[in-house]
Amino acid sequence: MNTKKRVVAILFAAFSAVVGAELELKRIDPATLNKHPAYTQVTTVKGDMQLIFIAGQVDRAVDYRPGNNECQHADWRGQYIGTMDNIEKALASAGATWTDVVSIRRYTTDIQSYLNVVMDRDNPPPAYWQPGAAPPSTLVEVVRLSEPCQLLEHEVMAIIASD
Repeated sequence: MNTKKRVVAILFAAFSAVVGAELELKRIDPATLNKHPAYTQVTTVKGDMQLIFIAGQVDRAVDYRPGNNECQHADWRGQYIGTMDNIEKALASAGATWTDVVSIRRYTTDIQSYLNVVMDRDNPPPAYWQPGAAPPSTLVEVVRLSEPCQLLEHEVMAIIASD
């Protein structure tokens, strides 16, 4: 068998194994985060490994009600830390930690203000990853988030080994 046919056979076998695998989908609304009527906070997909998809998190209290325009903090730094704390709670609900995060999408209403917080050398925010171990990331400036008080939102994907 030539190399090209061998590669195609290997890829086909790998694809067949994934397609035929038993996958378990689980949706989680942890008690430590608000329960939103429009979406689930965390979804996991379990097979040989467990994929964890975390809804966009913001600086929101557990008792939040849609449309009340309430953020826990009015400042950029406070909202950044509050958002990261909520992500940590969502990760924990699925049995994951920051070291399991493989991708993060960041949305902000002002990139420069956002960067001023995360790059602040005089008052740096808490470190969520070891130096050089941050996951791939996307940063996008948007006109507005779901509530006018919100300045930033982060969406995360993580992977852990299945039990």
